[in-house]
Amino acid sequence: MKRKQSLTVIFIIISMLMVNLSVSARGSSEISPEPEPVMTKTSDKPSENDSKYPPRGWVTDILEAYKTAQAEDKQILINFTGSDWCVWCKKLSKEVFLTGEFKEYADKNLVLLFLDFPSGINLSEEQVFHNQLIAQLMNVKGYPAIWLMDKDLNPLMATGYREGGAKEYIRHLRDDLPDVSQDEKNGFRLAFIKAIEANLGPLK
Repeated sequence: MKRKQSLTVIFIIISMLMVNLSVSARGSSEISPEPEPVMTKTSDKPSENDSKYPPRGWVTDILEAYKTAQAEDKQILINFTGSDWCVWCKKLSKEVFLTGEFKEYADKNLVLLFLDFPSGINLSEEQVFHNQLIAQLMNVKGYPAIWLMDKDLNPLMATGYREGGAKEYIRHLRDDLPDVSQDEKNGFRLAFIKAIEANLGPLK
């Protein structure tokens, strides 16, 4: 896997947009403060009542997510998680992602991308690099961090755990998109795609 040494400029561009996305979203009076991630390690397996890893319905490769989103005209929801240790990640999974209501919505509207940063699960070197690269590009500082993007990789929202269950989370994803200019979105998309293609391969 090809790795580039210098992505500093791209990181800066994307970090600046990340601030706009986060501030705009959290500025809404309807959005409760995002709790700090609780880093309590446990011996739980990542099954979350699901026999597969990653959970059913999720992919682990952004190239695959992009290809599917293009083919099916869907948005991409990226879940940065610590599946086997992060308390708030487990709550979000149980209260939202594993519910039938969310799965039904996702089947029609979303490609689900699962980027895990586990404590006791062995991921391949390629997967670790893939996940770390995207987390750095998106300036992820804690978990869970949720990004919503359109099918062309324009950023739509940066969010996290929210109370209220699946119905409220779906409403949040549909209705609480921050006001980010198209120029800012384009700047992010071009820098993001450049970094992805330089390090992970061409988007097709």
